[in-house]
Amino acid sequence: MAESDTRRARAACAILITCLVAPALAATQRALPPGQVPQDVRLEKLRTLDDYFPFTPVDSPQAWASRSEQLRRQVAVATGLWPEPTKTPLEAVVHGKVDRGDYTVEKVYFQSVPGHFVTGNLYRPVGRSGKHPAVLCPHGHWPNGRFHDHGPDEVRRQIAIGAERFEESGRYLLQSRCVQLARMGCVVFHYDMEGYADSVQLEHRAGVRESMNTRENWGFFSPQAELRLQSPMGLQTWNSVRALDFVLSLPEVDAQRVAVTGASGGGTQTFMLFAVDQRPAVSCPVVMVSTGMQGGCTCENADYLRIGAGNIDIAALAAPRPLVMVAANDWTKELMTKGYPDLKNLYKMIHADDRVQAHAFLHFDHNYNAVSRTAVYNFLNKHLKLGQKEPVIEREFKPLTVAEMSVWDAQHPRPTGDQVGDAHERALLRRMTDDAAKHIAALAPNAELSLYPGVGHSPFMEDAGRFNEELARFVARCA
Repeated sequence: MAESDTRRARAACAILITCLVAPALAATQRALPPGQVPQDVRLEKLRTLDDYFPFTPVDSPQAWASRSEQLRRQVAVATGLWPEPTKTPLEAVVHGKVDRGDYTVEKVYFQSVPGHFVTGNLYRPVGRSGKHPAVLCPHGHWPNGRFHDHGPDEVRRQIAIGAERFEESGRYLLQSRCVQLARMGCVVFHYDMEGYADSVQLEHRAGVRESMNTRENWGFFSPQAELRLQSPMGLQTWNSVRALDFVLSLPEVDAQRVAVTGASGGGTQTFMLFAVDQRPAVSCPVVMVSTGMQGGCTCENADYLRIGAGNIDIAALAAPRPLVMVAANDWTKELMTKGYPDLKNLYKMIHADDRVQAHAFLHFDHNYNAVSRTAVYNFLNKHLKLGQKEPVIEREFKPLTVAEMSVWDAQHPRPTGDQVGDAHERALLRRMTDDAAKHIAALAPNAELSLYPGVGHSPFMEDAGRFNEELARFVARCA
């Protein structure tokens, strides 16, 4: 028999023996007892936004300091805001003032990222001297967003059930909050969520799109974007950070007295801003914080965000800053027994128990109605030191028309062409990618730095430098 034939025969015998013996070995060779699977998180049931997300307890102020630091980093990483993106010039445009006597309203747009606009209205009190507190009012998923109009029939129903007091403030409830806060002496910036009202550059809830799922020039909801932690939630949270930058750039604003309040998706943005930014002073998320449903829109979710945490944990990152929450007959209806007791215990433990409050108006569905607004006004009155007589009650006002609110007009044309849609989204994510790469590269070890404290300059450092050079070339080849 030729040598090659011998080798083939031996190989065939080995394959035959393997086929006969392997099943028997598999039946007897086990790392774990029958029926037991490895303790691997990848084998566990996937969590959904509708699962139960209880607060992660801590037993000391020191433990909370450690827990909160870790959670802040987790939130920042999940939203693509660690390392922090470059803060480019806002290039803010403020125009179209409307004078209502005791307050004014102006149109505002600025660039949170070069070429990407945040849009909204700026309310300012009239006839007050000195520095003013400020309130950011982030978006919610209201039909037409900032331009929302309940309509005459719906507002009559709201008045009948006790949710509203006046036709105008109940019909234009988003405007009414801003007007009342301005009358209380606050500078108020009410801004749009992506794809609502004047925010016309990106579509909301775009989802997976084959044309944007590409190796280069990708869009949101693609593997390329997910791997880089690029998400609409991250963009909207960055918009909120830049909205805070804008408000603090106004000379009349007191930087130590800035509050944030929004409902639903705006409630999400309220506690998200407090998680990633230490500057705002008072947090007022409405009908959002709960151990139940965590946010039903893609703009309220991001990879890694709620691993080992939920919205109660994230809202707690406001501590020791004042925090008030409002619940309704929705997913927040159990707040007073699930979540709020944990927050009260936390605030008491860090000696700030007079700074946390919650209200449950369970006879109303999901809302930011007059009853809920009054609870927030009273809380802000106390913690922003506004000096109003309580309870604070709204007054009627003359609503703005859509034309009076819209930031785009003949002199300030809305974005078109490559400034909107897929072309804009691709350019936006490409810029995010390049900016993040620059910041991450600055954090990487090099020949002058060591991952091991105390090593100093040594042959190891020279080897590390050569290793980093080789690693950079390898990454470049794989890109």
